[in-house]
Amino acid sequence: MVARRGGAHGGAAATVDVLAPGATLAAVPVRGRGDTVRHRIAGSSRARTEVPSEVIDRAIDQGFTTSLELIAASVVGTDEQKLTVVRQLATEMLDSVTAAISLAYTDHLETEVVDDQRTRNALAIALLSGQDTSTVTRCSGFEVAESYSVLAVHFPSHGDDESDTFVTQLEVRRMIRNVRAALDADGSVRALSRLDARGGVVLIPSAEARDLDTVLAELSVAAGVDMTATYAEAPPAKIPETVDQLCELLDLARRMRRPPGLFRFADLAVEYQLTRPSPARRHLAAILSPLDDHPILLETLCAHFDNNLNRRRTAQQLGVHMNTIDYRLKSIRKLTGFDPLSADGLWCLQSALVVRQANYPEK
Repeated sequence: MVARRGGAHGGAAATVDVLAPGATLAAVPVRGRGDTVRHRIAGSSRARTEVPSEVIDRAIDQGFTTSLELIAASVVGTDEQKLTVVRQLATEMLDSVTAAISLAYTDHLETEVVDDQRTRNALAIALLSGQDTSTVTRCSGFEVAESYSVLAVHFPSHGDDESDTFVTQLEVRRMIRNVRAALDADGSVRALSRLDARGGVVLIPSAEARDLDTVLAELSVAAGVDMTATYAEAPPAKIPETVDQLCELLDLARRMRRPPGLFRFADLAVEYQLTRPSPARRHLAAILSPLDDHPILLETLCAHFDNNLNRRRTAQQLGVHMNTIDYRLKSIRKLTGFDPLSADGLWCLQSALVVRQANYPEK
């Protein structure tokens, strides 16, 4: 005959099966699938009521010790038979109770993480599309910040230069998960994000944001890629139009092959204005047309600007004598009508080069 013994510790009940006096080895019951399910359901209820897992662990340990003592004292038979009974029941109890309750807590925590991410996704979608956020905040208790640091981010591909996709979807999911974990670890408990294989948008409450250059560097480490991002501050109502502008700025930075990092409007304000559709842009684009048949001269002009007009460094980079650089710059003046050694000519040629590098199609 089997007797039931119940115990509680810290609000967590532990129920065990104990052999009644006079029982033999043949009377030891074999637990089935139902016992595991019952323990898992019990664990789920404890998790939902936020009973700490360490309290459950202590309750199981104490109940387990008490059960084994009662079993050892109650079983009739030789010492070897008693030891066999204790071992069998110990194995069953550990399998049924400890594993099931641990799984129940894990399931509960995973559910909380999924629910939290769903709430963040819903709020991010509402903010990015200019929709009303009251329903999401009322149902979730998640508050909208007064202002956000808005980042439009780009993930470079892991493939060849012409590919803009990652190797596997698993890699993409892992990268996005790591970026979100890094945002949470940074202390931005209300940070929001909408990300895919190519990048996306990150919203960090302005009150929680620290040095964003450092934040981007940490996110790049988490993602495993050198990220490029553009940034501006915006209240919730201005987020949609701010994101549109930041995406345009991000596209410009990529077209001009700027190195990875964080760019503000001030960093690319001139380039941004020069590349907006206008008759002036078409005029600037035409300035360098005479160099299309002289790629060496165009290469020299680009290197001249990249080296901050230092002719010596330009000559070293191109592997030629400085006199050759001087000759090429004079040739550029003759072909274009603009002197790269004068302030006015320099400004026009550099502006024309910005338009060409951006390479926006005419509308």
